[in-house]
Amino acid sequence: MIFAIIGLAIGLLLGLALSFSYSATFTIYVTLIILILLQSLLRIIKNESMEFNIYKEAILITSEILFACLLAFIGEELGISLYLAIVLSFGLKIFNDFNLIVKKLIKYDKIS
Repeated sequence: MIFAIIGLAIGLLLGLALSFSYSATFTIYVTLIILILLQSLLRIIKNESMEFNIYKEAILITSEILFACLLAFIGEELGISLYLAIVLSFGLKIFNDFNLIVKKLIKYDKIS
């Protein structure tokens, strides 16, 4: 868990320090990828005690990114904002995982 938190902190600092720009047409896709990666990081932190397999996580993250981008692309072609459903879904997962992490930390603090 500590490596995930350190990696998140380093990533945030690098993201703030480096200036990175992309075309406005890719805004939806970049947003979806950031949400999926954040949700995956929180899922890994939440399931700290469970067996972690890097290959399974990589396949899961890749499939989530591909499906979300495909759904967003189809929505753009049809003129429907389907990406909002993906944002809502992953947003709810992020809040749920964060809530469970906080509950674990509170229980851990009470034991000590």
